[in-house]
Amino acid sequence: MILILTVLLIFTSMVLIVKAPWWAAALYALVSILQPQYVWFWSFENFSVFRVTAGVAIVAWGIYLIRGMIDWSIYKNGIFFGIIFLLLLYNLSEFLSPFQNYYAAVGSTLVMGIYFTIAIMFFIVLGLMNNEKALNAIVWVVIVVTIYYAYWANDHYLSSNWSQFHQNRLLGPFMSPYSDGNNLSILYVIGMPFVLFAIFNVKTMWQKGLLAISLPFILHSIVLCASRGAFVAIAVSTLMAAFMLKSKKLNGLLLVGFIIFIGTQGGQLLNRTTGTIESVQTEAKEPLNPRLVSWEAAFGVFLKHPIVGAGPQRFEQAAKVYFPGKTPHVAHSTLFNFAANLGGFAAFTYIMFFYLSWKMYKENRKLLKVVPNENFEFINKASICSLVGFFVGALFLDLIIFEPFFFLLLIITSNNYLTKKASLSNINSSNICSKYLKLGISE
Repeated sequence: MILILTVLLIFTSMVLIVKAPWWAAALYALVSILQPQYVWFWSFENFSVFRVTAGVAIVAWGIYLIRGMIDWSIYKNGIFFGIIFLLLLYNLSEFLSPFQNYYAAVGSTLVMGIYFTIAIMFFIVLGLMNNEKALNAIVWVVIVVTIYYAYWANDHYLSSNWSQFHQNRLLGPFMSPYSDGNNLSILYVIGMPFVLFAIFNVKTMWQKGLLAISLPFILHSIVLCASRGAFVAIAVSTLMAAFMLKSKKLNGLLLVGFIIFIGTQGGQLLNRTTGTIESVQTEAKEPLNPRLVSWEAAFGVFLKHPIVGAGPQRFEQAAKVYFPGKTPHVAHSTLFNFAANLGGFAAFTYIMFFYLSWKMYKENRKLLKVVPNENFEFINKASICSLVGFFVGALFLDLIIFEPFFFLLLIITSNNYLTKKASLSNINSSNICSKYLKLGISE
């Protein structure tokens, strides 16, 4: 059934590709973020849905190009240049790595291949997101996928499917990018602000009610994942969203919900932290947090190779060579991962993504005061809260090839482009009206 539905969606997008090529971008986003081949693995055993949807999106971009509908100015921004620069750094770091013979749970070839695909499809999808319909479609893909995974998580809990849990922590679909519960929890962190702000953007009461009802289930999904990083991240992003919201009732509900959330999640976090300390105490004289050990090692590796790093996926081996006995397996931080594996330029580029996004947010806010647009305002607020949440969560997790993050950057870039375009169009219209008025012409 799922495979049939997928084939129908692909067929529909191929039919619509002539009139609305941006449909292909939305379908690709749905497949990339949802990862249906892992959720319904039995249906996609012999069907590469990812490659098919990526191919359709590339064809759609080609149609845009032939028609002269690609607005190349959408690529003239620091975020896109940063994506391409990181691709260059991956290859340069791989070539110059002093650890050509290395071992790692996940090899550099796989990681570099995934990032290459991310960079290429970022280019393709961004070119298709030069209109408001395309932007809205991908925003709603994020919302729908977030709600679906909230249903997925709570369904496993309510049906007592404890095989999906490990040490009382929910795991994502097996072999998927979300198989680690930490990664799955960050998907909720990214999606929740969009669900929250969409309540004020939709018009009908049933839509508002459905979105509002989904919020506690999303929070409970984070509880099931029991990720400390996600807990801090969702707290920060929710607090930020509360300052932006103008509804006292919803803010009150958020406060009550978050108190309940802290009461449940806080107990699990305390148990996990206590367990971590006790496990470390059995191996060392002092109770150290393994993350602090990893961060210290990652910073040390960065100091040894500050320009291009030790090489993609070389952190574990480099740490064992330079800091024997500490044996950290991962950097436990996206920033430290970039710094240790790819060097200072990569870490700087990663930080610039957040700085440039914040600049776009402030620029949009100013423009929207002059040329109001509820849709662009909703996306502007939701995306910055989502990005802040991701940044906080990524301080504690390795998420260098986490695709929802790059789709978030796509949304931010497209929203800024369209907001400026609408503002410029309004200015041009005002100038034309002024000229008519000076000539004494009226409609």
